[in-house]
Parts: sequence; structure tokens; C-alpha cells
Amino acid sequence: MATGIDDYRRKCWDAALHAYGTSYIFQKRANRLKRSTDLLTWVGLAVPLLIGALVGTLGGYKLWGAAIATGSVIAAAQLVINLWSVVKRWPEELPYSSASATANESLASRFAALGDDPPTGLQALRTQFEKLNVEDTARRARDNEKSVTEKERRMGMRAGLRKFQRPCSACHQVPTTMDPSNCGVCGQF
Repeated sequence: MATGIDDYRRKCWDAALHAYGTSYIFQKRANRLKRSTDLLTWVGLAVPLLIGALVGTLGGYKLWGAAIATGSVIAAAQLVINLWSVVKRWPEELPYSSASATANESLASRFAALGDDPPTGLQALRTQFEKLNVEDTARRARDNEKSVTEKERRMGMRAGLRKFQRPCSACHQVPTTMDPSNCGVCGQF
């Protein structure tokens, strides 16, 4: 019966690694989207406010034509980037990525806790594992709709291997950094 418990403990640790890797992917996405939307918002407010402040302060400034033309070019570029952000759904992707990172981090922690300190009976372990697995399966289905790339998967794998100090199945190395390697499983991102 110990073999059954050991099998479920291994499954718990594998699931923890994958959930942590997915959390890492979506945390990276959330950080990138947050920086991009913050910059977009800042430029969208700073340019008109700066021009308005200059007009109010300097009044009949001789180079207003150049200042307004420069501001208009910046505003046009910002408008194009803003349109791109709407088409790529940045406003929707940011909260999703943050929520997914949090949910997957929680799953990873709970799988790891179950693998580290399982209940004594196989049936109790199986029941707890299945509960977590149902939640994990539902989370993966939602995350898979978000077009996770192969590069992101390799990056997530490296993050999970590094977090849980496990060797890669291909290169047999335990990652110590998030620097990409030449490995086709935990590198090349």
C-alpha cells in the first residue's frame, strides 16, 4: 500500500511543479501588461496636461506651433498603441493574468503541502488529491484558452524545476537561475 501513497505523493509534486510554472508564466504576463498599460496611461495624460500647463503658464509663446505639432505626433502614436492594446485585450488580460498567477500559486502550494505531509490512509490521500486535481484541471482549461506559447511553457518548466529543485528530464540539470539554457525542455525562452 505504501507504493500507492508514494505514487500519489509523486503526482502531487508533479502537479505542484506544473502549477507553479503556470503561475510564473502568468505573473510575467501580468507584470508586462501592467508596465505597458501604466506607460500608456501616463503618456495619455502627461502630453495633454503638459501642453495645457505650458499654454497657461507661457501664454503667447512663439514656438507653440512646434509644441502642438510634437504633442500631436505623440498623441497620434499613443492613439495607435491604445488601439493595439484594445485589439490585443490588454485591459482584460491584465486582471486574468494576475488572477491566474494567484490561483496557480495556491494550487502549487496545496499540492506541495499534500505531497509533503499526506494523510496516513491511501483513500484519504486519493480523495484530497482528486479534489485538488479537479480544481487544477478546470484552471488549466481556462489558462489554455490564453494561448500560452512554447517559449512560455519552457520558461514555466524552468521556474518549476528551480522552485522545487528537480532535474530536467532532458538535460538532467537542476536550474539555479532563470537564465535560458539550450535545453528544449527547460530553456530556449
